[in-house]
Amino acid sequence: MAALLTDRFRVVLAENFRSRVELGENTNIQNALGNPEEFPINLWLFFARSSTWVNENGDPDNPPNPTDNQEQAFNLYDQMLGLKKVESSNIRGVIRNNTWTTGTVYDVYRHDYGSETQPYSNNFIAGRTSESKLYETNYYVVTSEFKIYKCLDNNNQANSTIEPTSISSAPFKESDGYVWKYMYSVSASDFEKFKTDDYIPIPTSFIAGNEINPSSNFGGAVYNVIIDSPGSGYTIDDLFDIKGDGTDGKVQVTSVDSSGAIISVRVINPGQSYTFGTVEPTANQNSGSNAQIKAIFSPKEGIARNIALELGAYRLALNAKFNSTDFPFENDFSVVGLIYNPTIDLNSTSIAIGTYKMKLTSALSSPPNDSKIKCTSSGATGKLIHYEQVGSEYFIWYTQENIFDYGIDSNNNKIPFELGDSIIIDGTNLTSSISTNSGSISQPEITRGSGEIIYIDNRNAITRASDQSEDFKIILEF
Repeated sequence: MAALLTDRFRVVLAENFRSRVELGENTNIQNALGNPEEFPINLWLFFARSSTWVNENGDPDNPPNPTDNQEQAFNLYDQMLGLKKVESSNIRGVIRNNTWTTGTVYDVYRHDYGSETQPYSNNFIAGRTSESKLYETNYYVVTSEFKIYKCLDNNNQANSTIEPTSISSAPFKESDGYVWKYMYSVSASDFEKFKTDDYIPIPTSFIAGNEINPSSNFGGAVYNVIIDSPGSGYTIDDLFDIKGDGTDGKVQVTSVDSSGAIISVRVINPGQSYTFGTVEPTANQNSGSNAQIKAIFSPKEGIARNIALELGAYRLALNAKFNSTDFPFENDFSVVGLIYNPTIDLNSTSIAIGTYKMKLTSALSSPPNDSKIKCTSSGATGKLIHYEQVGSEYFIWYTQENIFDYGIDSNNNKIPFELGDSIIIDGTNLTSSISTNSGSISQPEITRGSGEIIYIDNRNAITRASDQSEDFKIILEF
């Protein structure tokens, strides 16, 4: 049995994901039974793993590929340093950054990429470089002004030499013979947040007045036809009708060679309501024979109305920024990831600390990050992430990983730290101990195992500083 999930479904998945994040920001959503809905998404970006990557010999190494299993997930919960909520305003659908370049032949939009050229021929309609899927062809361009245009006609596969600039709502023709339809312009704010070398953001809604609406039955219009066979005996101004389930489509011959073979045509009426049709000679207004002309039907949603579906935005760009004041840590991290719907215990609605925290009875002498911490009585162990004096109080932020002496003992027991315990750091006994006051040991603000980790990016270690911010752009492909 042959089956597939369509590329348009991938676009729908991406849009639904973004919409659910937006939905998750509405805390008043209730279902019919009066209970909170389960499907809204609260999305968080986390950073984790203060250790650098090393190979089996203990030497510095490139980050390994992440492992997609439950063991990896629970290790990350233990290594999390901090999390920041990703708002829907910082998520945008993106398309390939197909930059317009003079002298390039661009694909035209076609509704039938991947179809057989003739029944049982095993030859398929494809783009200029053999792509059989619409979203993989170069049928739109991004200009130097970051305007996006869809190619409706490439002048019989000629080079594009005139960069389009018009923002007309109607398709327009340049002097190089290309016919373009203006889609949208990237706003300055979206450009800064979401643009990368490879991808360009789309707007969250279509531009009113720029769209070309479909007819009531979702049928399209015809803005381009393809000459599959030029025939012979034609003259300039010969007419063809587009016959199908739509109406009024009409094509005119604009140039022929010495034998009357058709060189070029133009659509003089795009018609409406087409979902299928053929191009047929107009009775008593056509002098040639044997030409085969293929009509290209616009998307059933219309043109420039559903940008995501029309241009293939099955990827999302997420922008999140860790400001210098968000987290106290001045330590490396080598994993960045996304988790949705975790259980977060915090006063702030956008920042969460992923580590444990202990209050000490006295100051320490600048212990190095990633030191081993051990308690003399309980035998609890952990890794020092950050030490800081806050006013007249002294704190250690720490993790307990599934690593001997950094969270577990020789019997694989993960023992919690206790109030009043004396502290050993890297084997040195200290005069300071954990305060005996209630609340002197704080748990991570994320519940271990809650939510779902959906994205993991192992990176070379990124070093944080007290005056440093980190700006992340993450691409999710559906």
